[in-house]
Amino acid sequence: MNLTFSQLADRYLDSRSVTPLYAGNVRRVAARVARPDTAAINEWMRRRLTEVSSVTARSERTMLLSVWRCAYESGLIDTAPRGIMRVKARRSPTKAWTVPDLKRLVEATKAFDGRRLRTGADLGLFLRCWVLICYETGSRFGDCMAFAREHLDGDTLAWSQSKTGDPLCRPLTPACVAAINAMLEHSPNGLILGWACGKRMALRHMRQLIDSVGIGGTSKYLRRSGATHCEMAQAGAGRLHLGHRSPALFEAAYCDWSQLRTKTPRTPEIT
Repeated sequence: MNLTFSQLADRYLDSRSVTPLYAGNVRRVAARVARPDTAAINEWMRRRLTEVSSVTARSERTMLLSVWRCAYESGLIDTAPRGIMRVKARRSPTKAWTVPDLKRLVEATKAFDGRRLRTGADLGLFLRCWVLICYETGSRFGDCMAFAREHLDGDTLAWSQSKTGDPLCRPLTPACVAAINAMLEHSPNGLILGWACGKRMALRHMRQLIDSVGIGGTSKYLRRSGATHCEMAQAGAGRLHLGHRSPALFEAAYCDWSQLRTKTPRTPEIT
């Protein structure tokens, strides 16, 4: 039975409980390689390394190998994955926004006050609430847009991460709580942010906000900035803020060490 990589990917995903985002990524990558063949994958990987970052290429390699291993262990194919070229990821230093940057970003949302989205939501309030929630909770975009009234308990947000299933509970500032309550006043379905705008338009509006301030970066900087600032306050707090199981992940991909250097203990001068 000669199954294509796309067919194997469907069988792989059917046997697992994964997020829609991950499933979409697996199907997208699998569709680019016709069959589970070492030479075909290696050829595709070499081409991908000229098109995307080494981090992205390594992630896609992992997806392909996961599908192939599952197919082999399930008896769908007779050959195990062997001889697949390795990809060494070279990460650039992580950059995050500073506290003054974030204060400017929040202040800039006021310029969007009064502009109405198609749902009737106030764009300035929507952006302000998004910035505060993601920064203060360290939540991923999908989780942030899925937050609802039921996740709010006084001045805290409690939820289970969609990616890992691990529960998290984060305290909120009065400004964040006020923005959430203002959004909930007009919410037709109990969602805090998700009712106001779809993903594509939300990211477009956030891009406009960030560009208006001139600080660079994307909405992903909210998550890493909050984690970096927690780590500056207390060693180990950055990983806990994000809900990471591995300290190495925070240190490698989420911590802005250029900011942390002001808080890192130093050896005394000996000369």
